[in-house]
Parts: sequence; C-alpha cells; structure tokens
Amino acid sequence: MRNTLILLFAGTSAALLAGCGNGTLVEAQREAIATLGQQLPAPYRDGLITDSVHRHGDDLVMVIRFPDATVAMAKAKPDIFSALRQDEQEAIRDVCAEPLLAPVYAAGGGVRRRFVDANGAVFFEVALSASDCPSP
Repeated sequence: MRNTLILLFAGTSAALLAGCGNGTLVEAQREAIATLGQQLPAPYRDGLITDSVHRHGDDLVMVIRFPDATVAMAKAKPDIFSALRQDEQEAIRDVCAEPLLAPVYAAGGGVRRRFVDANGAVFFEVALSASDCPSP
C-alpha cells in the first residue's frame, strides 16, 4: 500500500511539473505573439510579407505570404522554389538571436515559418527547434 501511494504521489508530481513547464511555454508564446502581432503585417524580404503569427503546439508559426506567386507557379518552377526553401532553412537560424523569442526557446518551444500564396495555399514550411539554437 505504501509503495502504491509513493508511486501515485510521484506520478501526480511529475504530471504537475510537466504541466508547469507547458504553462511556461504557453505564456512565453502568448507574450511573443502579442508583441509580434502589433507589428504585423510587415515586410519580410524579397517582396514577401509576414502576415500573422500563431501558436501550434510547441511552436510559434509565422505565416509569410508570397503576394505575387501561386502554388501553380511553384510547380512550374520547382528549382527556384527548391532553392528558396534551402535558403530559408538556413535563414531561420537567425531567429535564434531574436531576444523576444528567447523565453520560447528556454521553455522548449520552436519556430516555424510557413510560406503561403495569396490564397493561403502552402508552398513550404521551415522549422527551428529550441535545440537548434545555441545556449546563451
């Protein structure tokens, strides 16, 4: 009986601690979204526009719109969009240096950039996890 109580207490404590960690991440995400959201929409680069940011699980998702391209265009020029995807996979590492996102990484969260056309169809997405950023 005593061992059962100890296991029950340990399991409950672990669940509570996990919940606290998740709460820290959610709060860090909410603060980042509130701050970033005040600045959006905003130019991103090369004529792209950062439209919005939202949370999806452990990640913040930045939605970046191609106002002058469509998914059909991407299919017609796969080499260009493949090169862009590769460039963005490298460029996303720059967000490691963004002080606003440091609490998100510290709580175990990540960032995704989702590239969409003017109609919201997804071209591609690049991701950065907390482990991809060097510790301060």
